[in-house]
Amino acid sequence: MKTYEFKDQYGVVTRVRLVRDAYADGSLAVQMLYDADGYWDFWGDVTVNLCDVRNQNMSYAYVDTNNMPAVADFLTRNGLATYTGLTRPSGFCAYPLYAFTSEFFETCANDVEEVR
Repeated sequence: MKTYEFKDQYGVVTRVRLVRDAYADGSLAVQMLYDADGYWDFWGDVTVNLCDVRNQNMSYAYVDTNNMPAVADFLTRNGLATYTGLTRPSGFCAYPLYAFTSEFFETCANDVEEVR
């Protein structure tokens, strides 16, 4: 399992790990955990569940750029996902659809308990 450096919208750099899971509808769910002095704790949800046919195959997910604005750049820079060019509005936000790469599936945890 790989550790990454996440630089948030304020310029603060934090050591993080990503965990993949699934929403109830079967679509890809991704969480970010941070290093809290040797213990990996929940940082935030990387993805949002918009129940869309475009993200039903576990390789695609809408990324939560509303609550985690720097996450899109983080995913792209680390080769974990690529932007598809598609977005979906929900509320006052438009969430971008990302295709997650084999690098993501090879280096990220499959379960929160694997990290802790």
